[in-house]
Amino acid sequence: KAPYSCPMCKLQLGPILELQKNFQLCSIVEAFLATTSKGQQGKGSAEEKKELVPCDFCLDWSQPAVKTCLICDASLCQAHLNKHNAKASQQDHILVEVGAGSVAEERRCLEHGRLLECYCQDEGQYICMLCSIAGCHKGHSIITLKEA
Repeated sequence: KAPYSCPMCKLQLGPILELQKNFQLCSIVEAFLATTSKGQQGKGSAEEKKELVPCDFCLDWSQPAVKTCLICDASLCQAHLNKHNAKASQQDHILVEVGAGSVAEERRCLEHGRLLECYCQDEGQYICMLCSIAGCHKGHSIITLKEA
């Protein structure tokens, strides 16, 4: 009875769901399959092994991603990065270099899996919002990363 909307693009759907292809998930699966097939070959120079990460929003594979948004968990080509940055609601999103998987993992709370958005002055470490509200840093002197 309630109107449905896509969680990614916010498109309003009618009472009868007309589902569309999930291009982001499709590109992840295709990248995984390409990686496993290259891994089975096992040959090639270091340059060949360095993969280009495709944009999660492009409909074809021609556009390589230039940045990854940690908040959206998406890799973006230059055109989609410009659209991403143009939205006021996404101005504070954290962008990292493509392929910086270890950097992305270092920016997440080990306990909650959320982004490290705060800094605990009492303990001198970066924490997520849940740690400051209900975790072991509750009641500590907390500031934002920008303030820190």
